[in-house]
Amino acid sequence: MLFAAGRGRRLQPLTDRIPKPVLPLLDVPLAAWGLHALTTAGSPVVVNASHLAPRMIEVLERLPFQGWEPFVEEPDALGTAGTLHALRHRMGDRVVTYNADVVTDLAIEHLLESHVRAGAAATVAVRSVEDAADMRLDGDRVVGFVDRRRSPHEGGAQFLGVAVFERAALGLLPDHRPAGLGETLLATLVERGHLAAHLHEGYWVDVGTPAAYLSVSIDLLYGRAPVPPVAVPGTTLQVAGGLAYVGPETTVDRTSLGPGAIVLAGAVVSGAATIERSIVTPGAVVPAGSNLRDTVWLDPGVAHAL
Repeated sequence: MLFAAGRGRRLQPLTDRIPKPVLPLLDVPLAAWGLHALTTAGSPVVVNASHLAPRMIEVLERLPFQGWEPFVEEPDALGTAGTLHALRHRMGDRVVTYNADVVTDLAIEHLLESHVRAGAAATVAVRSVEDAADMRLDGDRVVGFVDRRRSPHEGGAQFLGVAVFERAALGLLPDHRPAGLGETLLATLVERGHLAAHLHEGYWVDVGTPAAYLSVSIDLLYGRAPVPPVAVPGTTLQVAGGLAYVGPETTVDRTSLGPGAIVLAGAVVSGAATIERSIVTPGAVVPAGSNLRDTVWLDPGVAHAL
């Protein structure tokens, strides 16, 4: 199950136009990483959709991955737990869930191996953190949750948005909607001592904010993030001080590109502009003389300065 129905409110106004799961990372849809991981691990894969669902499905259908199908939540999103409850009659003995806004090198087969060893009803992928923890661990078991509002700097484990559930665990899902996994199913499993943890210390980014969107894009440009599961359609250029990316059908003078400049498909950068550590989103126009640094640029006057 690829959870892809999120509204992406922290990324507005960008996600008012582009569904969050298909935000372009060097012109590759964000959800491609999760969809590739799931379809490689097995099938069938279900991708839930809600906000801008037709657009999201259209983009994902262009990817060369087989064995998946969309599930459109209408008229409103069901929440992660609500989606699993709605589809529980289709589940086999085990289901893997994966948040579509995650870029990670986590191997699903390693998560499954940990799950089998633990013999738990469910296993969540986590990483160790010194603050902003979601969970407390005792060995390979999750023994409690951290309220970040009260304890924002508590160390422990952070949930990575990837999990595996035995079918029996799905019987604990609530029948009200919308419902999230954390406050319903995961909380119940922790109370019963049935939630295990798989520790992953590799690459992981939750692309939930403009800063994270820019950060993972720069990581991809410099080869620090997991390699995209499909070919990047544009060109990486050597520029003074580093690298830049130019997507297909763009209009931009190379002299405008500084290190970390990312000009996505169809964008237009007018003369005498300079771009450094910034994303120009697809089809956007950068006026002449603009100086973009640490910015996600949508259109004239619409930008996230970071």
